[in-house]
Amino acid sequence: MERDHELAALDALLDRGGALVIEGGAGIGKTALTAEAAARARQRGWQVLHGCGSELETGFAFGVVRQLLERVLADAGPEQRAGLLAGPAGPVAGLLAGPPGPAGELAAQDASFAIRHGLYWLIVHLAAGQPVLIIVDDAHWADEPSLRWLAYLATRLDGLAAALLMALRPAEAASRAAPLQAVREAAAAVRPAVLTGGAVAVLARAALGESTPGDQCAALRAASGGNPFYLSELLRATLAAPAATRAAPAGLAGPASGAVVRHVEARIRRLDPGAAALAQALAVLGDGGRLRHAAAIAGLDMPAAIRLAAELVRVEVLAAADPPGFLHPIVRDAVEALMSSDERDTAHRRAARELDRDGAAPGQVAAHLMRVQPAGDPWVVARLRQAARGAAQAGTPGLAGELLRRALAEPPPRADRLAVLGELAAADANAGRATALGWLEEALALTGDPRQRAAIAHEVARTYAALFRWAEAADVTSRALTELGDRDPELSAQLEAELAVAGMHDARRAALVAPVIGRLTARSGASPGARPGPAVAAGAGDGAGGGPGPGAVAGAVDGRTAEAVAVARGMAALLTGQPAELAAGVLESALHTAPPAAPNWDTRAALLWALITAERFGPVATALPAMTSAASRTGSARGLIAVHSAAALLHLRLGALPEADGAARVAVAILRDGDFAAGLGVAAVAAETATEAGELDEAETLLDLIPPGPPGVISVLVPAARGRLHLARADGPRALACFEACLAMLHPDVWGIGVREAGYLHARSGAAQALLLTGDQDRARALAQAELADAREFGGLRALGIALRAAGLAQGGDGGLALLAESAEILRGSPARLERARSLTELGAALRRAGQRTAARPLLAEALDLASRCGARPLAGRAHDELIAAGGRPRRERQYGVAALTPSELRVARLAADGRTNREIARGLYVTPKTVETHLAHAYAKLGITGRADLAAALGSETSGCPPRGDPEGAGRTVGSSD
Repeated sequence: MERDHELAALDALLDRGGALVIEGGAGIGKTALTAEAAARARQRGWQVLHGCGSELETGFAFGVVRQLLERVLADAGPEQRAGLLAGPAGPVAGLLAGPPGPAGELAAQDASFAIRHGLYWLIVHLAAGQPVLIIVDDAHWADEPSLRWLAYLATRLDGLAAALLMALRPAEAASRAAPLQAVREAAAAVRPAVLTGGAVAVLARAALGESTPGDQCAALRAASGGNPFYLSELLRATLAAPAATRAAPAGLAGPASGAVVRHVEARIRRLDPGAAALAQALAVLGDGGRLRHAAAIAGLDMPAAIRLAAELVRVEVLAAADPPGFLHPIVRDAVEALMSSDERDTAHRRAARELDRDGAAPGQVAAHLMRVQPAGDPWVVARLRQAARGAAQAGTPGLAGELLRRALAEPPPRADRLAVLGELAAADANAGRATALGWLEEALALTGDPRQRAAIAHEVARTYAALFRWAEAADVTSRALTELGDRDPELSAQLEAELAVAGMHDARRAALVAPVIGRLTARSGASPGARPGPAVAAGAGDGAGGGPGPGAVAGAVDGRTAEAVAVARGMAALLTGQPAELAAGVLESALHTAPPAAPNWDTRAALLWALITAERFGPVATALPAMTSAASRTGSARGLIAVHSAAALLHLRLGALPEADGAARVAVAILRDGDFAAGLGVAAVAAETATEAGELDEAETLLDLIPPGPPGVISVLVPAARGRLHLARADGPRALACFEACLAMLHPDVWGIGVREAGYLHARSGAAQALLLTGDQDRARALAQAELADAREFGGLRALGIALRAAGLAQGGDGGLALLAESAEILRGSPARLERARSLTELGAALRRAGQRTAARPLLAEALDLASRCGARPLAGRAHDELIAAGGRPRRERQYGVAALTPSELRVARLAADGRTNREIARGLYVTPKTVETHLAHAYAKLGITGRADLAAALGSETSGCPPRGDPEGAGRTVGSSD
């Protein structure tokens, strides 16, 4: 009654998809509307997934998600299940299709993003076969991990044959918390109103008789407030009263909620005394509770419980006896309100033990234990720890922390307290909570054993490093090493390796690295004839750039430590201007032996970035697919950041802007989704990609995401990216200020080592270009020549080509022309196609200005083709204009064709031309299928084609620019290298 507007909204939801929220207080009719929506959806042939929040399962990780999706996978055949779990949906298999993986596989990793994204893709796969309506009733009682996923889903429904319907009470605190608030902002809303007096009169006369007087109807309206459920309860009470008193039933006055409690109590008290105990036990168990468990809690045998459950259905306390369920949450609340606090405590303890005996999920057991008073019970502590492990494996470290905080409050036996503190610290650290440090400090205070203390400190350092806080990681490790002394050489090696990698990331701690590497290599016992490697800093090793190679170090320490030592040595070599060949030797050896699933993703990210800087593009391109698969399989957010940020840097260096854009945006999305604010400097790679593609406002938006940070290998990317953005805007003074800030961050006095950067940032080349814009050619020439000298020693073809180009532009005249020609020739041996296109453009433009138009035309035509294939629209536009000025005839106008496509459009078009479906493309790029459709529509318009079948011809011989395997096009070559 009086729900025409709400029913129209339900029909609109099924017509258009999207999300709809039904908001209202208890008893207003939300559940009736969700049931009507389900019926209408089934009539249309939709699959309906239904879940309901419960106060007793708010601490059960993904409890609502399990209600929605577990049965779907359980009922699917092997082939269908494989399809549903394909691609990014894979990490949810352990959550929904069986027990989680081995303890520790996910427990030490923040899998939240991978799980949420995987669940989204499970819905995408489901909706591809049949439209899906997802209904969540009482969403304000849903568990937090499920709510975070629903918030993720609500903003990604566009273009899917799926709809989301949620019902909630807006007055509940959870409805105003971030996850549900995000859903409410993304969804349409209906708010059912209370019934009017006329509607109450119709309902009252239907129940009590047509002769029911108007004043009695008005009294019922006043007492119920027009709330449909309260009205129903008052009508039940009126019908149960003697006929003589029906005009003024007992309890009609006063708050309706109080009347409901009294009426429910009266109905129960008329039954056998055991009925109250059974009803209270069912209230404690919550919806979905089993009758046998309630019987055990109430102290009843099963025949008695079955009989009493039937009686409770008859008096309209329960809606059904098998499985038992209350007529309404208000009735359950009324039953529970009849219990004293000590009765509730006892009942929840009994419920926990009964569920545990019956093999219930640890989270369901813990849901009851979270509601009992601490009593020093070791059994309670053990079950809470068990549930916390399950929560961590499910990718919900925040929930694991809440469970362990409760375990700590029990409190645990003294012998177990140290372990509980360690588990709690790990959970809080993975959830990005600084409280982890407090728990570890408490753990340190509980033990005087130097080895235990050092092991705890190692976890602290790894946590800091995973959160991109390398200075803190180095400090913690230094203190632990001092305290540990020489008691445990293996643990010392692990700590020193952590210190070496952390120190090389942060300028404030880089000076610590040289002695650490010296100790590790000395411990290896390497022979004097060992393969030489780079010095870490001035005075390191033997003073001549020597020292044991990676094989020698690996002989003394385990694989993880060997990888970290190699990374630290390689990073140091690159920062101090050593030849790329030396750094690459150390790094490639580590990459060759590294397993795809990294034991430490922070170290693995540094290995990949260092190899890319050393221009070993081919080995990185070969290794990345297996590493990406491993990171996706385990659901590690830090792992996904590592592989996608490395892929973004690799593609940017190679000039494959669409691929760089896609990978960088995935990394930035995961960084923003988690507690990785200190690592947002990675967004500078995405910003540089946008700048190269001509999306200057987007580049600025990305750079504005990055908080200020101390000088380090990630933070120094930011002023360099800003400088290139200002160069693209022809703003010389601002560009110069940015590059000077970059150079200041790289000063040897800041790092405490002899920094000579040649292949990472090219800040001096950038500053030279900015100075040319301001008219200061002398300073520009000096900076460019300084970088060129270092680049020749460094030996990377890409780095040398860039330095030669800057020097040629700064030199001018015939000398500059010769340097530009050398730059173009050097870059023909490198797969860095964007830099080759840039040098060809500059050389062609210089020849054209010198009157050599015939010589300029083929160079500019080649540059235009390369820049177009890279997705570098501004460079393609300049080459196009220069070619026309040189008397050439370009084949396309800039506003059409491949050169007009954005990186995202070009990336999607290429994948579609390769035969990928929209879903496959969306899965690989971490975007929605609707986004893929939009990009393709724009690409069709710009390419002047009508559909997918014409893409391959329109794109011609376009390729990504990144060698997929091996080392083609000289991907690993340096100047003078044997290959």
